[in-house]
Amino acid sequence: MKKFKLPDFNKKIKLTHLIIACLVVAALTAVLTYMAAIGGFGSRQYLNDAKKYVEIEKIINNYYIGDAEEGTLYNSAAAAMVQSLNDKWSYYMSAEEYEAYKLNTSNEYTGIGASVKINNHGEFEVFAVESGTPAAEAGIEVGDRIIKVDGQDVSDLDLEELSTLIRSKVNKDFTVVVADKKGNESTATLACEKIYINPVSSSLIDGNIGYIKIKNFEAGASENTQKAIEQLISAGATSFIFDVRNNPGGLLSELVDLLDYILPEGELFISIDKEGNEKIETSDKVSLKNEMVVLVNADTYSAAEFFAAALQEYNWATIVGDHTTGKARSQVTIELSDGSAVHISTRKYLTPSRVDLSEVGGISPDVSVALDGTDTDAQLEAAKNALS
Repeated sequence: MKKFKLPDFNKKIKLTHLIIACLVVAALTAVLTYMAAIGGFGSRQYLNDAKKYVEIEKIINNYYIGDAEEGTLYNSAAAAMVQSLNDKWSYYMSAEEYEAYKLNTSNEYTGIGASVKINNHGEFEVFAVESGTPAAEAGIEVGDRIIKVDGQDVSDLDLEELSTLIRSKVNKDFTVVVADKKGNESTATLACEKIYINPVSSSLIDGNIGYIKIKNFEAGASENTQKAIEQLISAGATSFIFDVRNNPGGLLSELVDLLDYILPEGELFISIDKEGNEKIETSDKVSLKNEMVVLVNADTYSAAEFFAAALQEYNWATIVGDHTTGKARSQVTIELSDGSAVHISTRKYLTPSRVDLSEVGGISPDVSVALDGTDTDAQLEAAKNALS
């Protein structure tokens, strides 16, 4: 009787898996080749560019007599590519730089709350301390000199190295040895942490003028400015000076929200994309009717410039100070796969009267005043005089 042998199912399964795997690989290869050929997610040009980069990197690694760090090569190549656009508002950020950038746009940073400079003696001298921060709570004061951080002598470090050393202690308690103006040393224990900085400061000056300094238009700028306005009105303010000198701009949403609060019904801001499509931001009927002045200078740009321009075009405020920069391009930040990012111009902005500030070279103040280098703020004095 002929024996019947059962089939080896394990071998059949393995063979089936192998056939399926081969078919998948073949299919993927065909898809990748086709996508590259038609310019899908990676055109032939992109593949050729990547190949060229690898070839140059290999040449450096094989022939260059010095040391070359792979990450530095990559970051330099990426930065040079964006820099070649000749657009000073577009730039590349490494992963570390991008993390710092994200904190900055939230009006946050990682630190102890003390601003430090190198004085004439080459020492790290504290020139500002934010209230409510670890530095303030530890008793560090303006004029103190930082001697040691967590037991390490910092005399041989530069500012960036000192900052890096402090940030490395994030969410940890550590000691800082400081010397006061008389040379007396003391040790403070504190922590490095994320710190939020209110971009708006305010005060009542000359009895009834509300002075509001807006440092930037990043997160919280509009809300804090509106709070300052309401508090100053309660304190007796009848007119306002908005100081946006040295303000580098920030978020469009913050600008539009604040303009909507201040200005009457109408167009506030126009942006135009690469294809010529317009997006118009508008204001409602509610407005702030107090007399106003806006202080500007050559370092007022982006959202700060458009803040001043909108109030000027609505005849809502007198503009005092220096001619502004003329930045009328918006950027988006696109994160790359390794955590780095490209900050690139994608739209152009127009004022409510449809003026391109880049083309006209910025805002011409209604009252032009230059600082004379003395301790007196001539621009602020002119702003006061502009209020009737």
